[in-house]
Amino acid sequence: MALAVLSLSGWPVAALSIGAGVYAVPPMLSGRAPQRRIARLEALAQWSRRLAEMMGASRGLEQALADSARIAPEEIRAPVSVLAERLNNHANTEQALRAFADELDDPIADLIACSLVLASRRRGPGTREALRLLADAVEHEVLVRRDVEAERAGLRTTLIVIVGSVIALSALFASSQTFAAPYGTALGQTVLAAVAALYGAGLWWMRKLSVLSTGARFLRTRPAAVVEGTER
Repeated sequence: MALAVLSLSGWPVAALSIGAGVYAVPPMLSGRAPQRRIARLEALAQWSRRLAEMMGASRGLEQALADSARIAPEEIRAPVSVLAERLNNHANTEQALRAFADELDDPIADLIACSLVLASRRRGPGTREALRLLADAVEHEVLVRRDVEAERAGLRTTLIVIVGSVIALSALFASSQTFAAPYGTALGQTVLAAVAALYGAGLWWMRKLSVLSTGARFLRTRPAAVVEGTER
């Protein structure tokens, strides 16, 4: 696309701007990533509730985690299956759970994994109830995120209108020799670069407003040296 614009217009700034726009704008206008994250959180809540039920059926923590791969929702089936495989291969429980949290890459998933890590250390009662309470909290978080995402979808619609208008006006402007001729000079390219930078900054700012912040993660996999010295 950028090469086509360069060959037709001879404007390197326009070619670079089009190339950057084709790469960066489509993800800015898409709401799929937040929806996937919300669906994953909903699946985590369901899995936590089912896991609590399985632990009440005379199963230990590791056995319940391994067996939960069969009933894990589709959105998290792959990471749960990997977790079950690691535990079946006698991996360290805490490190397997930390890796599980890394694969999900979400602060809410860290809360669930942290609860399970504490349960693997203490081996005491209360894990089932903690999982149920976490499931309730995650379900509430899902509802909140759905409401916020519905509101921020309006900002993405505004972005689509702005981008479409800019593309249409730019095409109309470039087709006119009278208006386009000054941009064939070095000064014109400098002005065009400044205008493109302003448009890019404005789109980035609006995209930032439409992104739902999920907070920072706190549970990370330990360094390899620590892992090797840890016993289950």
